Amino acid sequence: MTGASLLFYTIIRWAEAQGATNVKALPGCWHGETDEWTVRINGHSHEVEDVPPFSAVVMHKTALLGIAVLNIAGGCITGPTEDELISHFGALIPEGCDGQG
Repeated sequence: MTGASLLFYTIIRWAEAQGATNVKALPGCWHGETDEWTVRINGHSHEVEDVPPFSAVVMHKTALLGIAVLNIAGGCITGPTEDELISHFGALIPEGCDGQG
């Protein structure tokens, strides 16, 4: 798994731990946030809210210190490293949480 793919997987697991379910059934994107980042996840086969199909957009809350647009195949990140974002979101997933409950 590439770094961007691992980041996408980590963000999806984090979103599931936040209660995100059946994202494709939402009329728009799923929205979530941490203390530093906002996240939009598009579960649709077409662009929604400027998020490409089946992708996530992660933006830093203050100024434009970082942005990531990614999906399971990879993505583009400016600002932080993939490892920094993986660490940030991974640390917010409760221990033992498999995203299914």
